[in-house]
Amino acid sequence: MQVAILGATGCVGYNLIKKLITSNEHDIIAACRSENKTVKGLVSERLTWRTVNLEYPESIRDFLQGAEVLVYLVHSLKSSGFESLDKMYAHKTEEAASKTEIKKIIYLSGIIPKHGKLSHHLKSRRETGEALAAHGISVGEVRASVLLGTCSASYRMVYYLAKRLPIMITPKWLNSLCAPIALEDAVEVLEKLIKRDIKGHEIFEIGSDIMHYRDLLSLCGKSTHGYANVIFPVPFFAISLSSLWVEFVTGVPNSIARALAESLINDSVYSNNRFKEITGHDPKPVEDALKECAEQMKKEREERIASFGLKKMG
Repeated sequence: MQVAILGATGCVGYNLIKKLITSNEHDIIAACRSENKTVKGLVSERLTWRTVNLEYPESIRDFLQGAEVLVYLVHSLKSSGFESLDKMYAHKTEEAASKTEIKKIIYLSGIIPKHGKLSHHLKSRRETGEALAAHGISVGEVRASVLLGTCSASYRMVYYLAKRLPIMITPKWLNSLCAPIALEDAVEVLEKLIKRDIKGHEIFEIGSDIMHYRDLLSLCGKSTHGYANVIFPVPFFAISLSSLWVEFVTGVPNSIARALAESLINDSVYSNNRFKEITGHDPKPVEDALKECAEQMKKEREERIASFGLKKMG
């Protein structure tokens, strides 16, 4: 089967391509912005890199030629006005896909609460899914909470807050609930759905242990420096102030930090966890996933230090 991936160079896309290459089941058409055909070192006889401009349906059609399944991982959080951009890209992609051999779209979204006012981020995620399904192509929408992987902005935000602030005063929104999931588990779900028969616009909520965001921070601290963080929620943190503070402490860009911080007003938990139905096994426990991520972050830091030392010697 030919599988096209939009958003291929991002965190999830990169890991999905690695998994698909290893599985030896599908040929992959991956989107890139330049003519460089070895993006991030991903090379395989079954992997083809194609440039695409999501503002032009004809460019999207050219990209999709030969593919039967599209995995849609596009997100514009780094851009101002990301809501309108995401909606536009989704509409143009669906319009283009309807004129090709694409039979199914797999889309990674966030868990959308059924009640209460949505953050801009989650509202955008919901509207993107609706746009992709607007003209009848089957859509498998995977809805996940916090992705626990070292390349995930959500995880890195939690990691650096926990690592650098063992005692912290936080917004009251950290009392909201979430259902984090290991990045590798989310990627496995995407891979399994490529072969699954999907009718209409089908929702697949996934996640691991349900907990408060403050407990996720504390567990992350425990995995990083051996003890849980001490957290004092207070009611008077403005979102704009919180996002600037997060950017300063973690290095996550303010535009992304603000969008993610706004989402903390909503509980991000599944009502029907379909992970085991899709994969045949339980998801990795959050504490185990955090330990593995912390070890990988430590390894990456040691490699950077070693590389810097070699450069200085050279």
